[in-house]
Amino acid sequence: MGQDALVTDELDSGRKLVEHLFSNGFDVPLAFWVKETDAGQWFLYLASPVVDHMGPAAAYRVVLPVVENMPELGIDPFAIKVVGVNDSMAAAARDLIRPKVPDSPFAAPNPKPYTGMTRFGGSTLGGVSIDGAYIYPPLRPGMSP
Repeated sequence: MGQDALVTDELDSGRKLVEHLFSNGFDVPLAFWVKETDAGQWFLYLASPVVDHMGPAAAYRVVLPVVENMPELGIDPFAIKVVGVNDSMAAAARDLIRPKVPDSPFAAPNPKPYTGMTRFGGSTLGGVSIDGAYIYPPLRPGMSP
């Protein structure tokens, strides 16, 4: 994956992974790509109550085998971070996609590649310095992010 831009293929692969996990019973109410300034690369964050209730190791035991069994996605397993639904970055991302006019002039709903996807160009997300983020819309209609 390119270091500077996240292209439609990666956004599509992330969405397919989240849909696959969700359809197989792994709850991912929030997912987003973030390019952390310090790391200089894109990471796919998966916010799940599994992390809150059972810890990140339990979540990785579910997520990583799925990624390994879906090589066509082209997602590096080391580019995936599982976090709890109340993680500071997850909470900030959730606030950005709540149904309202965004408080930040840097957040804009983007119809491509998915209706409702939000591209965030602010400099921090949940207290973490970032170069950008793409936040997926919730999978279930009417689901509160």
